[in-house]
Amino acid sequence: MANTIFESFGIPTKFLRSLSATTFLGLVTEPWLVLLIQRGRCPDNLDLHLTDSEIDGLLAQSNIQVPQPWVRIVIKIKEQYSTRKQSNDPSELHSIPYTLHGHLDNINQRVHQDMWRAVYSKYGEGRQSTPSSSQGFQNVTGPGHMSGDLDVFQFVLGESSSPSIVPVYAIKERGDCLIVIEKYIPHSLHSILAYSPSIVNLSLAKPLFLLYQILKVMQVFHGHSASTGDLSIHNVLVDSNLWVCKSAVGTDRHMAKHLLKRSESYANLDTVTNSRVDVSLLEKIENMDPLHLQQHYNQLSVELTDLPALVDAWVNRRISNFNYLMVLNHLAGRRMGDPNHHPVLPWVMDFSGPDTGLRDLTVSKFRLNKGDHQLDLTFQTFSSDHIPHHVPDVLSDITYYVYKSRQTPQSTLCRYVRSKWVPNEYPHSMQRMQEWTPDECIPEFFTDTTIFTSIHEDLPDLELPCWCQTPEAFVRKHLEVLESDSVSENLHHWIDLTFGYKLSGTAAVQCKNVNLRLVDNHTTVLNHGVVQLFQEPHPHRIPSHTACRATPPRLPKNMFIHSSLPELHEDIDKSQNKQIKGPENDRITLPKMYDPLADLNQLEASYIFSSKTFRQMPKTTNQQVTGGLDPETDSVWRDVQSFACLACEMFLKDLVQCQDGSWSLEARFTYLSQVHRENPSVLPRCIISLVQEVLCLNSSTTVVEDVSTRGHLCLFKYPTVNSRGLPPPTPAQLLHPFVNLIPFPVYFPQLYECICNLKHKDREIEQIRWKNNSSLERGKLIKVIAREKVTVLQHFLEETAGCYGEEGIELVLPYIQELFVQEETAVQAAWSLFNLIGQELGQKETARIFLPHLVRIFNVEQSTPKHMKIYHRTFLVQLLVRLGLDVFLHNFSTLLVEAVAGYRDYVFEDLYVDSAYPSNTGSQEESTQELPPVKEEGLNEEDRFSCEDTGPEEGSEEEYSEEDLGVREDSQQGESGWMEDEEDTARLSDLSQEDDSADKVSIHSLSGLIDPTQREESVSDLEEDRHSLQFQDEADSTDLSPHSESLSSEPSGAQRATKSSSMVRSETDEFAKTMSEKSESEVINIKDVATESIKWLSWRLGCVLTAKYLSRNLIRMLTLCYLGDEQLITITDSEKRYSKTSRLVYGDRNAHRVLRCLSDIAELYGEQVVLLQYIPCCVDMVTLAKKRLTQKGEAGLISALVLMRHVLPLISDKSLMDILQETIIKDVLSPTIKLVSSSSSHFPGGSTIRTVICHKLVDVIYVIGLRLGFEMTRNQMTVVLKEFFSSFNQVYGEQMLRSESSQSLTDYKQGTGLQVGSSDDYLNIKIDSHTNEYTIGTPVSIGSLDSAPSSWAVRKSHSLALTEEKEDSPEGAVKDAEKVKQELADVFNPELAMASYIPFIRIFGNTHMEKFLSNEDLIRRLCTEYDISVGHVNNSSEPTSPTEEYVSPPSLQEAAAGVTGNKIEVTTTHTDMMRFGPIHRSSRILTLDPDETKCEYQNKQRHLKGNWLAYWEHEIGLSERDSIFNFKQIKLQTFEGHTSSIRSLVALDNENSFLSASKDKTVRLWSLRSYGDGGGRCKCQATYREHKKSIFSIVYVDSVQLVASCDSNVHVWDPFTLESLRQLDNNGSNQAITAMTALPGPSTMIVTATNEAMLRYLDLRSAEYAHEFKSSTGSAGLVRSLTVSPDNNWIAIGFSSGLMSLLDQRTGYLMATWKGHEGEILQVKAFNKNTFVSTSFDNTMKVWNSEDIKDTCVLRGHTEPAHCFTFYKNQVISATTGNRIGVHSSADGQASFTAAKLRSDTFKGVLTSLTVLPLNRTLLLGADNGTIRLLC
Repeated sequence: MANTIFESFGIPTKFLRSLSATTFLGLVTEPWLVLLIQRGRCPDNLDLHLTDSEIDGLLAQSNIQVPQPWVRIVIKIKEQYSTRKQSNDPSELHSIPYTLHGHLDNINQRVHQDMWRAVYSKYGEGRQSTPSSSQGFQNVTGPGHMSGDLDVFQFVLGESSSPSIVPVYAIKERGDCLIVIEKYIPHSLHSILAYSPSIVNLSLAKPLFLLYQILKVMQVFHGHSASTGDLSIHNVLVDSNLWVCKSAVGTDRHMAKHLLKRSESYANLDTVTNSRVDVSLLEKIENMDPLHLQQHYNQLSVELTDLPALVDAWVNRRISNFNYLMVLNHLAGRRMGDPNHHPVLPWVMDFSGPDTGLRDLTVSKFRLNKGDHQLDLTFQTFSSDHIPHHVPDVLSDITYYVYKSRQTPQSTLCRYVRSKWVPNEYPHSMQRMQEWTPDECIPEFFTDTTIFTSIHEDLPDLELPCWCQTPEAFVRKHLEVLESDSVSENLHHWIDLTFGYKLSGTAAVQCKNVNLRLVDNHTTVLNHGVVQLFQEPHPHRIPSHTACRATPPRLPKNMFIHSSLPELHEDIDKSQNKQIKGPENDRITLPKMYDPLADLNQLEASYIFSSKTFRQMPKTTNQQVTGGLDPETDSVWRDVQSFACLACEMFLKDLVQCQDGSWSLEARFTYLSQVHRENPSVLPRCIISLVQEVLCLNSSTTVVEDVSTRGHLCLFKYPTVNSRGLPPPTPAQLLHPFVNLIPFPVYFPQLYECICNLKHKDREIEQIRWKNNSSLERGKLIKVIAREKVTVLQHFLEETAGCYGEEGIELVLPYIQELFVQEETAVQAAWSLFNLIGQELGQKETARIFLPHLVRIFNVEQSTPKHMKIYHRTFLVQLLVRLGLDVFLHNFSTLLVEAVAGYRDYVFEDLYVDSAYPSNTGSQEESTQELPPVKEEGLNEEDRFSCEDTGPEEGSEEEYSEEDLGVREDSQQGESGWMEDEEDTARLSDLSQEDDSADKVSIHSLSGLIDPTQREESVSDLEEDRHSLQFQDEADSTDLSPHSESLSSEPSGAQRATKSSSMVRSETDEFAKTMSEKSESEVINIKDVATESIKWLSWRLGCVLTAKYLSRNLIRMLTLCYLGDEQLITITDSEKRYSKTSRLVYGDRNAHRVLRCLSDIAELYGEQVVLLQYIPCCVDMVTLAKKRLTQKGEAGLISALVLMRHVLPLISDKSLMDILQETIIKDVLSPTIKLVSSSSSHFPGGSTIRTVICHKLVDVIYVIGLRLGFEMTRNQMTVVLKEFFSSFNQVYGEQMLRSESSQSLTDYKQGTGLQVGSSDDYLNIKIDSHTNEYTIGTPVSIGSLDSAPSSWAVRKSHSLALTEEKEDSPEGAVKDAEKVKQELADVFNPELAMASYIPFIRIFGNTHMEKFLSNEDLIRRLCTEYDISVGHVNNSSEPTSPTEEYVSPPSLQEAAAGVTGNKIEVTTTHTDMMRFGPIHRSSRILTLDPDETKCEYQNKQRHLKGNWLAYWEHEIGLSERDSIFNFKQIKLQTFEGHTSSIRSLVALDNENSFLSASKDKTVRLWSLRSYGDGGGRCKCQATYREHKKSIFSIVYVDSVQLVASCDSNVHVWDPFTLESLRQLDNNGSNQAITAMTALPGPSTMIVTATNEAMLRYLDLRSAEYAHEFKSSTGSAGLVRSLTVSPDNNWIAIGFSSGLMSLLDQRTGYLMATWKGHEGEILQVKAFNKNTFVSTSFDNTMKVWNSEDIKDTCVLRGHTEPAHCFTFYKNQVISATTGNRIGVHSSADGQASFTAAKLRSDTFKGVLTSLTVLPLNRTLLLGADNGTIRLLC
């Protein structure tokens, strides 16, 4: 076999491994396989650069993956069949309606048909139905048997439509065998059950889904008229995702042997039935091309003695009309191609319509054409040369040639038809041909499509009827009419006229059918003519609607006429007196055209015909061969039985480990029967019904006979109707939900269809990958199809949301994870699927499974425009809700900050690689385009918050608008959104169900992401309602880019097919084209999206979390913006988009948006953020650099100065004066000057980094000077001025500088002719004649750099994840003095002198600088030298103008600034005196408007002050490792609105909104905001008022975003609309609810306890109770508290009697009941999956272990009952009625305890409830007076 494969495909035998006798595992290269698939031929050679051991390793089946370019294939050798079968559509076969009515109707029909067939097989003499009319010649003897294998040619890659069949790569015929190459599937059911049993052990859905798929595979096989073979765990293939597939090539030797025996049996049957008919020859004629029809017809050998069997076969509809008539023509001696003796068939229609104009077959065609009068004339005329007759011939030679004139040469036609060629004389159409001819038809008009095509130029093609378009369709339809019932019922008349008794005698005269050839006395010898075969009337063909046929008749609806029932119009009295008879007396109405005696009449006619014509009786069929079981049913039953055995083996894998693939089905069944007999309970409940009905193991012991003796393939036969009233089992029946033999979950059909669609996409991708397309086109096609997989899964998750449980999610998870891993689909999968699957999984599982994938998507090596989606707040909301706030902050806050700096941006030029669009070279510059800004000021603060000490007016909440009730997103709510998690969640469950097509379009539109028309820098309002998670908000849907619609659409499969030759344009291409049409400033990148998202997050997170996770990381990111030499390259800012600076470097571009985010946070929370966080960070960075100068240290110096310069405008005058000397000057500026000018300090960045630091120093000093004014600048900043300029002395030497500077200046003045004492003595500044700007150096174009700063290496070096690593060690030895001196000389050069001297003159004044600068002459000389050097560089031909304006600094009239306290007061400002002319206002010299150094806060409502400031300062000062809850009793906020005691508080996961329930019968919704100084009083956002009693419990179920509140009745309502969905009352059962709790996510259930100690589970999706459990065995009192373990395994119950119960909520089993406390239980809460805590009126708090039901310890400390408690990390926070708050450090015996009594000024009233906000470390406390306070 291996040699055969080598000879066929050229695969060396060393690359083959035998798996069985006919199956081999092969190793080839991918190029080899591509060439084989593309060109259909074997490559010349195979790369053999592998050793034998390497080949063995690659071919080892345990090696799941092989390295490229190697690919493993399976080669199978199978027997080749002589003909291919026509397959049916599997989807249309064996389908049963999934409705109850359809199911019952189907069962009724099947039972009726099976019962009919049972009787038919006994009395019908083995009759078979007529073969399909479209099949032409048919086998006249036997049925089409079901083959063992599929036709592999239908499953070649690209041809197969079934993903459950292994694709075939290539097929090669060799002799009588086929060599098939298939895709290699490494796993089988056996490998999973043997080596990975836990996959199916831990989940019932997985093995059931495997069985479901196997049944679907069986349907595919049966749909192709093939048997699946004996299914076993060894031949069912499974991939890693548990997708089942089956090979199209069967390898079951047992099944092959049985099929061979059965075929031999049917061959014997054929021999008995039709002893001498050449069946194979007719079969060949049926399938042969019409060109060979004549040859094979002429070779037929049928004798007269064969006629009885043939006649009987035709009468009983076992052969077709066409076949029978051709046999009669053969027996009559007619020869194909003989013009005078060609076979004839009847004209059956006039072609006026496809189903009209049928011919009358009781008269001849000649009579129809000529009429009775003409025939009477020819018959009644007597003369010597005329013989009376009616019909001259059946088919004349002239008619024959006219029929075939289109294919007959012109010379022949002129010889036989008409000597002169006149094309118009020939009929032009089939309809005209039928009207013209008096003769009968020929077979070619039923089989040959070429007869209509003309070979003559002047004779057109034979015109077809108008209802037919092609010759093929005409031939098919013509043959269908011949085989129709209407023709069949009268065809025996035509046989009598043409071949029968109506050719002679009185019958011929009566029928006007006297044929001339029979009455011409035969005076000449002829070899052709009319032959009369029969002397008796031919029996008629049994109609399809007669009694004895294979299919039962269609019964009428009202079969019984109920004459026994009273008439409706009769009176009641009469009807009562009338005797009602039974139905046995009713009259039965038979179906129309149904004659029970038809078979008897036919049998009588047949026997008379055979006895008188053939002198013998028709032969009967030997029915004992098949035992009354047709082959198709036999194969289906065996397949079903093998499936049932396979199902048992899957669940009994431990008992069948010794089984291998050689066991026959009979042996497997016998073994399973013995196992079941020994232990009937060994089978799981899910397949017991299957075993009982299919394998009948519960019946008496049945010994399976050998297949050779039992006469059928199936193990045993099934009754027509079983005990359940069902017909015998089929795959479709086993799959039907109403049959329920196997309890398949309801979502299996949708899941299977979804996975099938995914597999179809994979097949398309695989087909494209093997095609010979360009790599670019192939890649784009693959991306388009791969993204369609996301849509398929999205639709499935939306349609089946909440229907599949935890086990169902496990089935679909692998396919979702694949999309998250694949680069082409990762972003779209995250955008479209994450929310849907996260809703089903819950936060914990979602984080465990998808967090690594999400982080990898954010950390992608090369970003694309699609990645902008995941940085948009729409997706961030999903992350917040589905992962939880804590996980989000710890994993994604740093990624967002990195994106703000631009290190996640896509490279715009890369979008045009191999693209048709030109690149936009200007797109490298940073974009200033912004997202639609998040509004920081919505409604006026006073309109939404009450700052008074009085409570709100009763009922005032009802006047709130929808936006005030928390429906909006919190970015729009700003200060007032109550439940940002839900508006953040934005009704995530409803998001995917939106039908708005505009929003659907915008979801995937990159252009629709940002509104390019909004360019305002200020923050504006943006509504985000419950549907805000759509990518484009409804409010913005009309503002989409003009290109958004085209961008969002993806080509369908049909479009891809029609445009396969054109370039597929991806969404990125469209985005690139859109961006290329925009200006440089309009180009949008990831940093733009991330910046707006940071701004939005800072609004919703609150002051503490923003400071910890955003602003702190932004400052760290600022350092990284200046890390690396490439960040220090000088660039230009022609569009003036960045802050003005003395020197703009590349790092400033990246830091621009970081600084903007820091400013936004400062503007939101006030200047205390700057004073207490930003400036201390600057000091820390300078201090760190002083201790150790590393690359990060020197970058930190720059970032400290940049941040200082940026935040100075955000500080008030008072605050600036407070920190100026001690912080800014002493801790930042002076140390930085000393560092940068020190000859002993080594900067790893050399002179470049020193230069940038000096320029940033100039920026800071200049901004401070502008803020202070002249007087204050001189008083406060002179020391800094002297320190800065004294640094120049280290380079030139003080004495030499003074002498040389005087001489140099004198020479210069003399050489240039300037007058001594003029204003130009100080500076001679040159203006560029071309730009009219002063230049200080040649800028470096960033485009000229060799390496782009956005490379992956730069990204990694600027990742916040790496900043915690060990600092880079400074270089070893310090440079020698000469090198350091040269370095300083490069820094303190004329350029720096010019860049610093001019701005400092503006803030200090010339006179002051002359007075206090000892080297002022040196500085001026350096400025002059720089001016001269710049002049030479620019090659300016114009000398410096001596008349340029110069205004001396003000002296007596200069501005005066005074200090009142520590506030700067500028009394007079002469800004005009500060001008130095246009030359000093050049863009190359730092110039700022004094107004730019101040910033007025627009909205101060959330600024930190008072208690909020104290709390914030305390929290940001804590270490991240400090996990102790330190309760300081700082009051932050008071919430007023309730009028009675607070009973329950629920804080949402977002920690900025909560719900409260009170005795005042209301539930209120609140928003948490940092507002006021701690004394503010807030109103609620919405109120639910539907309760009629005091509310004692409330829960919020995140998975469905619904609230359940309880007042002894449970209300389920929507917190977004306050709409009550269901109010579940007691219904008079007196079972009031006493406690309630929610099950952990992702469950949608809550559990309630009744006053009868019953636990009732309420499903919020349907708002109905699902089931209930008993929580105690005796009288235990009322249930006071419930808690569920985090893993959802157990539930603990506390009773009023002190008893406690523990119940397994998975099974309802009551695990234990014990006396837990001596007093009433107050509260029970789960601490972890093994521990829970309870408190009681007996003043104890106990910790319990759920495993051994023991009190682990008692938490001592409180002397009063702790009526409420909660957990913070591993600490227990409890509260007593004495208003004492206690904290236990842990939940064990070693816990320490601290307690504090609430002060009366902090908390008023009696504490009734509490909850903790863990991330913010705050407590919400409810009181008996209705107030709620937020304390820390």
